[in-house]
Amino acid sequence: MPGPNQITPAQLARLIGTPDAPVMIDVRIPENVAETPVLIPGSRLFAHDALPQMSPGTRAVVICKRGRKLSEGAAAMLRCQGVLAEVLEGGTEAWVQAGLPVIPLHLMSQT
Repeated sequence: MPGPNQITPAQLARLIGTPDAPVMIDVRIPENVAETPVLIPGSRLFAHDALPQMSPGTRAVVICKRGRKLSEGAAAMLRCQGVLAEVLEGGTEAWVQAGLPVIPLHLMSQT
């Protein structure tokens, strides 16, 4: 069961591609991206200390390697700006382990 301000991979997967889909912000450090060079469909990479500006009330999900320190801190900063920010429970690791769709980063650089 997800904790407060968390969303499970299955819950997020059901939202992708719908009008209710949140903004998805991947804050993994370069080493973690190199270990698992994929993105969750619809997510974008940002440094944890250079988050995008969003309007208050915007729903966002912050993603890191395991859904702990980086994403929790980034989500807290966004919540201070009025963004409805959640953390992906288990991060990218849990998403990949659940067999959910990913986009290889090498395909992103070709567009």
